[in-house]
Amino acid sequence: MSFINMISRQKPSTVIQNLKFKILNYLMLISFLFAPIFISAQEFEPITELPTSKGAFLRSLAIPGWGHHYVDKTNWKRGQIHLAADVVMVLSYAGFKVRGNYLRTELETFAFSNAGTSLEGRDREFQLAVANYDNLESYNDFQLRSRNWDNILPDVPANSWTWNENTNRFQFQDMRERVDRNEGQFSTIITLMVVNRVLSGLSAYNRARRVWDNAPQASLSYLNEFGQPGVTAQVRFEF
Repeated sequence: MSFINMISRQKPSTVIQNLKFKILNYLMLISFLFAPIFISAQEFEPITELPTSKGAFLRSLAIPGWGHHYVDKTNWKRGQIHLAADVVMVLSYAGFKVRGNYLRTELETFAFSNAGTSLEGRDREFQLAVANYDNLESYNDFQLRSRNWDNILPDVPANSWTWNENTNRFQFQDMRERVDRNEGQFSTIITLMVVNRVLSGLSAYNRARRVWDNAPQASLSYLNEFGQPGVTAQVRFEF
């Protein structure tokens, strides 16, 4: 019996029901075949095409502005500001470092020439002693009278100094204070550099989050809007 004769012998309602069933089976088959493609696109494409918030934050934490460039290479003006600020602070740090080395060398030379002592490798306490007392004897005498036994320096040539003039000792005090003020700038610059990196990282993080929030979202369902078997695909865009 031919396929046409079989159909002709069936009732019209039965034929339509069978056709619906076959069409539904084909749709289900197609949906199962293309489901891995939709899932793969949803799970892997955003990772390779869209910037991640963590990646943006870590990049800007390493180099301010890098995270903004990572998120949007065509519009990263905020990142350029953070990058320029970091460059200025790095150059300032290097400048203070060079100036500090110069001031320290000048201080050591001045002390050796006018007080006969070497400051190379000596700590700040010894420099203060040289700045505030005419010689080692007067310094130790004051410590004895004040009962500061731990501050007494051994009477050895390495600890000895004698200023030739009080004016030179006063000048030495001013020079040493300039060294301290210069070195005090280092902590300020480092703090500003850290703050700039954190702010840049947070800004890049939020920008990456907005990219993800505005990204197209796709979903696939095997039930239609009426809850019956079927295939429903939804794509949502936000602008």
